[in-house]
Amino acid sequence: MAQSTFLGVFSQTARLKPRAQQQILNVYSTLASTTASSVAGYYAADRFSIIEANSTLLAIGALLLSAAVFLMKPTSSNISQRRTILWGIVLITGALLHPAIAPLMYIGYADVVYMALGVTAALFGSFSVAVMTSDRAQVVYGIGAATYAVLSLSWVGLINWFYPTRALSSLSLLLGLAMPCISVVINTSSMLEQASLGEDIDPVSHSLAFFNDLVRMFVNLLVLLSGDKNRRDEEDYQNGKPRRKSHGNRQFYRESGTGFWE
Repeated sequence: MAQSTFLGVFSQTARLKPRAQQQILNVYSTLASTTASSVAGYYAADRFSIIEANSTLLAIGALLLSAAVFLMKPTSSNISQRRTILWGIVLITGALLHPAIAPLMYIGYADVVYMALGVTAALFGSFSVAVMTSDRAQVVYGIGAATYAVLSLSWVGLINWFYPTRALSSLSLLLGLAMPCISVVINTSSMLEQASLGEDIDPVSHSLAFFNDLVRMFVNLLVLLSGDKNRRDEEDYQNGKPRRKSHGNRQFYRESGTGFWE
Protein backbone atom coordinates (compact mmCIF):
# COMPACT_ATOMS: atom_id res chain seq x y z
CA MET A 1 0.00 0.00 0.00
CA ALA A 2 2.86 2.37 0.79
CA GLN A 3 4.35 1.71 -2.63
CA SER A 4 1.06 2.48 -4.35
CA THR A 5 0.72 5.67 -2.30
CA PHE A 6 4.23 6.68 -3.37
CA LEU A 7 3.38 6.33 -7.06
CA GLY A 8 0.04 8.01 -6.49
CA VAL A 9 1.69 11.44 -6.29
CA PHE A 10 2.28 11.29 -10.05
CA SER A 11 -0.70 12.23 -12.20
CA GLN A 12 -0.43 9.41 -14.74
CA THR A 13 0.15 6.69 -12.13
CA ALA A 14 -2.53 7.91 -9.73
CA ARG A 15 -5.20 6.62 -12.11
CA LEU A 16 -3.64 3.15 -12.28
CA LYS A 17 -4.78 0.18 -10.26
CA PRO A 18 -2.55 -0.91 -7.36
CA ARG A 19 -1.47 -4.01 -9.32
CA ALA A 20 -0.23 -1.87 -12.22
CA GLN A 21 1.57 0.46 -9.82
CA GLN A 22 3.25 -2.53 -8.23
CA GLN A 23 4.40 -3.75 -11.64
CA ILE A 24 5.92 -0.33 -12.42
CA LEU A 25 7.76 -0.36 -9.12
CA ASN A 26 8.99 -3.85 -9.96
CA VAL A 27 10.50 -2.48 -13.18
CA TYR A 28 12.47 0.18 -11.31
CA SER A 29 13.58 -2.21 -8.57
CA THR A 30 14.83 -4.58 -11.28
CA LEU A 31 16.62 -1.65 -12.91
CA ALA A 32 18.31 -0.85 -9.60
CA SER A 33 19.56 -4.42 -9.27
CA THR A 34 20.85 -4.42 -12.86
CA THR A 35 22.76 -1.20 -12.21
CA ALA A 36 24.37 -2.78 -9.16
CA SER A 37 25.30 -5.79 -11.28
CA SER A 38 27.02 -3.56 -13.84
CA VAL A 39 29.07 -1.94 -11.07
CA ALA A 40 30.10 -5.42 -9.94
CA GLY A 41 31.13 -6.20 -13.52
CA TYR A 42 33.33 -3.10 -13.67
CA TYR A 43 35.10 -3.96 -10.43
CA ALA A 44 35.52 -7.57 -11.52
CA ALA A 45 37.23 -6.38 -14.71
CA ASP A 46 39.37 -4.00 -12.68
CA ARG A 47 40.36 -6.66 -10.17
CA PHE A 48 40.96 -9.67 -12.40
CA SER A 49 41.95 -8.00 -15.72
CA ILE A 50 39.54 -10.15 -17.69
CA ILE A 51 38.72 -7.58 -20.36
CA GLU A 52 42.06 -7.30 -22.21
CA ALA A 53 42.02 -10.69 -23.93
CA ASN A 54 38.30 -11.44 -23.82
CA SER A 55 36.53 -8.23 -24.85
CA THR A 56 35.28 -9.67 -28.15
CA LEU A 57 34.01 -12.86 -26.54
CA LEU A 58 32.31 -10.87 -23.80
CA ALA A 59 30.60 -8.60 -26.34
CA ILE A 60 29.36 -11.61 -28.32
CA GLY A 61 28.14 -13.21 -25.10
CA ALA A 62 26.20 -10.06 -24.16
CA LEU A 63 24.55 -9.98 -27.60
CA LEU A 64 23.55 -13.65 -27.36
CA LEU A 65 22.14 -13.18 -23.87
CA SER A 66 20.20 -10.10 -25.03
CA ALA A 67 18.71 -12.14 -27.86
CA ALA A 68 17.77 -14.85 -25.36
CA VAL A 69 15.93 -12.32 -23.17
CA PHE A 70 13.79 -11.08 -26.04
CA LEU A 71 13.19 -14.53 -27.57
CA MET A 72 11.98 -16.04 -24.30
CA LYS A 73 8.30 -15.33 -23.86
CA PRO A 74 7.81 -13.57 -20.51
CA THR A 75 5.84 -15.73 -18.11
CA SER A 76 5.58 -15.97 -14.36
CA SER A 77 7.42 -19.29 -14.44
CA ASN A 78 10.54 -18.03 -16.23
CA ILE A 79 10.84 -14.55 -14.71
CA SER A 80 13.68 -15.67 -12.44
CA GLN A 81 15.60 -17.16 -15.36
CA ARG A 82 15.17 -14.07 -17.51
CA ARG A 83 16.20 -11.80 -14.62
CA THR A 84 19.33 -13.90 -14.11
CA ILE A 85 20.16 -13.56 -17.81
CA LEU A 86 19.60 -9.80 -17.51
CA TRP A 87 22.07 -9.60 -14.64
CA GLY A 88 24.57 -11.51 -16.77
CA ILE A 89 24.14 -9.01 -19.61
CA VAL A 90 24.73 -5.96 -17.45
CA LEU A 91 27.59 -7.68 -15.62
CA ILE A 92 29.35 -8.06 -18.97
CA THR A 93 28.42 -4.50 -19.92
CA GLY A 94 30.03 -3.18 -16.75
CA ALA A 95 33.20 -5.10 -17.58
CA LEU A 96 33.20 -3.73 -21.14
CA LEU A 97 32.95 -0.17 -19.78
CA HIS A 98 36.16 -0.68 -17.80
CA PRO A 99 38.54 0.43 -20.62
CA ALA A 100 36.63 3.70 -20.92
CA ILE A 101 36.56 4.48 -17.21
CA ALA A 102 39.79 3.08 -15.76
CA PRO A 103 42.21 5.39 -17.64
CA LEU A 104 40.30 8.44 -16.42
CA MET A 105 40.42 7.18 -12.85
CA TYR A 106 44.14 6.51 -13.21
CA ILE A 107 45.13 9.98 -14.42
CA GLY A 108 43.15 11.77 -11.73
CA TYR A 109 39.87 12.35 -13.58
CA ALA A 110 37.75 10.52 -11.01
CA ASP A 111 35.66 13.67 -10.52
CA VAL A 112 34.67 13.50 -14.20
CA VAL A 113 33.48 9.90 -13.81
CA TYR A 114 31.48 10.69 -10.67
CA MET A 115 29.97 13.80 -12.25
CA ALA A 116 28.96 11.79 -15.33
CA LEU A 117 27.30 9.22 -13.07
CA GLY A 118 25.46 11.93 -11.12
CA VAL A 119 24.25 13.78 -14.21
CA THR A 120 23.13 10.51 -15.80
CA ALA A 121 21.04 9.65 -12.75
CA ALA A 122 19.62 13.19 -12.63
CA LEU A 123 18.68 13.18 -16.33
CA PHE A 124 17.06 9.76 -16.12
CA GLY A 125 15.09 10.68 -13.02
CA SER A 126 14.03 14.05 -14.41
CA PHE A 127 12.74 12.70 -17.71
CA SER A 128 11.00 9.76 -16.02
CA VAL A 129 9.23 12.02 -13.51
CA ALA A 130 8.37 14.50 -16.27
CA VAL A 131 6.57 11.77 -18.20
CA MET A 132 4.71 10.55 -15.12
CA THR A 133 3.53 14.04 -14.17
CA SER A 134 2.48 15.11 -17.68
CA ASP A 135 -0.63 14.36 -19.68
CA ARG A 136 -0.22 11.74 -22.38
CA ALA A 137 -0.91 14.28 -25.14
CA GLN A 138 1.88 16.52 -23.86
CA VAL A 139 4.27 13.56 -23.85
CA VAL A 140 3.37 12.59 -27.42
CA TYR A 141 3.78 16.14 -28.71
CA GLY A 142 7.02 16.55 -26.78
CA ILE A 143 8.48 13.34 -28.21
CA GLY A 144 7.53 14.39 -31.73
CA ALA A 145 9.03 17.86 -31.39
CA ALA A 146 12.25 16.65 -29.78
CA THR A 147 12.73 13.85 -32.31
CA TYR A 148 12.12 16.24 -35.22
CA ALA A 149 14.66 18.71 -33.82
CA VAL A 150 17.32 16.05 -33.32
CA LEU A 151 16.78 14.48 -36.75
CA SER A 152 16.86 17.93 -38.34
CA LEU A 153 20.36 18.41 -36.95
CA SER A 154 21.59 14.93 -37.82
CA TRP A 155 23.62 16.42 -40.66
CA VAL A 156 25.98 17.87 -38.04
CA GLY A 157 27.65 14.50 -37.50
CA LEU A 158 28.15 14.05 -41.24
CA ILE A 159 29.76 17.47 -41.63
CA ASN A 160 31.94 16.87 -38.59
CA TRP A 161 33.13 13.61 -40.15
CA PHE A 162 34.57 15.43 -43.18
CA TYR A 163 35.40 18.82 -41.58
CA PRO A 164 36.00 18.17 -37.87
CA THR A 165 35.91 21.16 -35.57
CA ARG A 166 35.61 21.45 -31.80
CA ALA A 167 32.21 23.15 -32.02
CA LEU A 168 30.74 20.54 -34.35
CA SER A 169 32.18 17.71 -32.27
CA SER A 170 30.58 19.11 -29.11
CA LEU A 171 27.26 19.61 -30.89
CA SER A 172 27.39 16.07 -32.26
CA LEU A 173 27.98 14.70 -28.75
CA LEU A 174 25.09 16.77 -27.38
CA LEU A 175 22.82 15.34 -30.07
CA GLY A 176 24.07 11.88 -29.14
CA LEU A 177 23.11 12.64 -25.54
CA ALA A 178 19.65 13.81 -26.60
CA MET A 179 18.77 10.50 -28.23
CA PRO A 180 18.85 8.32 -25.07
CA CYS A 181 16.94 11.06 -23.23
CA ILE A 182 14.20 10.84 -25.85
CA SER A 183 14.37 7.05 -25.58
CA VAL A 184 13.77 7.27 -21.82
CA VAL A 185 10.65 9.34 -22.46
CA ILE A 186 9.39 6.89 -25.10
CA ASN A 187 10.07 3.80 -22.96
CA THR A 188 8.48 5.34 -19.86
CA SER A 189 5.43 6.44 -21.84
CA SER A 190 5.11 2.96 -23.38
CA MET A 191 5.28 1.35 -19.95
CA LEU A 192 2.58 3.65 -18.58
CA GLU A 193 0.41 2.99 -21.64
CA GLN A 194 0.64 -0.75 -21.05
CA ALA A 195 -0.26 -0.25 -17.41
CA SER A 196 -3.26 1.94 -18.26
CA LEU A 197 -4.57 -0.77 -20.62
CA GLY A 198 -4.26 -3.38 -17.88
CA GLU A 199 -1.57 -5.34 -19.70
CA ASP A 200 1.16 -7.20 -17.84
CA ILE A 201 4.43 -5.27 -17.70
CA ASP A 202 7.60 -7.27 -18.26
CA PRO A 203 10.16 -5.93 -15.76
CA VAL A 204 13.10 -7.59 -17.52
CA SER A 205 12.66 -6.14 -21.02
CA HIS A 206 11.78 -2.67 -19.70
CA SER A 207 14.74 -2.69 -17.31
CA LEU A 208 17.07 -3.72 -20.12
CA ALA A 209 15.78 -0.89 -22.32
CA PHE A 210 16.22 1.64 -19.50
CA PHE A 211 19.69 0.30 -18.73
CA ASN A 212 20.75 0.72 -22.36
CA ASP A 213 19.55 4.33 -22.19
CA LEU A 214 21.57 4.89 -19.01
CA VAL A 215 24.74 3.49 -20.59
CA ARG A 216 24.36 5.67 -23.67
CA MET A 217 23.81 8.76 -21.51
CA PHE A 218 26.79 7.95 -19.33
CA VAL A 219 29.21 7.34 -22.21
CA ASN A 220 28.23 10.58 -23.99
CA LEU A 221 28.55 12.56 -20.76
CA LEU A 222 31.91 10.93 -20.04
CA VAL A 223 33.26 12.05 -23.42
CA LEU A 224 31.84 15.56 -23.05
CA LEU A 225 33.06 16.14 -19.51
CA SER A 226 36.50 14.57 -19.98
CA GLY A 227 37.02 16.64 -23.14
CA ASP A 228 36.07 19.81 -21.28
CA LYS A 229 38.42 19.01 -18.41
CA ASN A 230 41.20 18.22 -20.87
CA ARG A 231 40.79 21.63 -22.51
CA ARG A 232 40.87 23.35 -19.12
CA ASP A 233 44.04 21.45 -18.21
CA GLU A 234 45.63 22.56 -21.47
CA GLU A 235 44.70 26.19 -20.76
CA ASP A 236 46.12 25.92 -17.24
CA TYR A 237 49.33 24.48 -18.63
CA GLN A 238 49.66 27.33 -21.11
CA ASN A 239 49.21 29.74 -18.20
CA GLY A 240 52.15 28.14 -16.41
CA LYS A 241 50.31 25.70 -14.15
CA PRO A 242 51.54 22.08 -13.97
CA ARG A 243 49.35 19.45 -15.60
CA ARG A 244 50.92 16.39 -14.07
CA LYS A 245 48.60 13.83 -12.53
CA SER A 246 49.96 11.43 -9.93
CA HIS A 247 48.96 7.88 -9.09
CA GLY A 248 51.11 6.03 -6.60
CA ASN A 249 54.76 6.31 -7.51
CA ARG A 250 54.08 6.98 -11.21
CA GLN A 251 53.59 10.30 -12.91
CA PHE A 252 51.38 10.65 -15.94
CA TYR A 253 52.03 13.49 -18.34
CA ARG A 254 49.60 14.59 -20.98
CA GLU A 255 51.06 16.12 -24.10
CA SER A 256 48.64 17.35 -26.78
CA GLY A 257 46.12 14.64 -26.04
CA THR A 258 48.66 11.82 -25.72
CA GLY A 259 50.47 10.52 -22.66
CA PHE A 260 53.77 8.96 -21.74
CA TRP A 261 55.15 7.42 -18.59
CA GLU A 262 58.29 8.61 -16.87
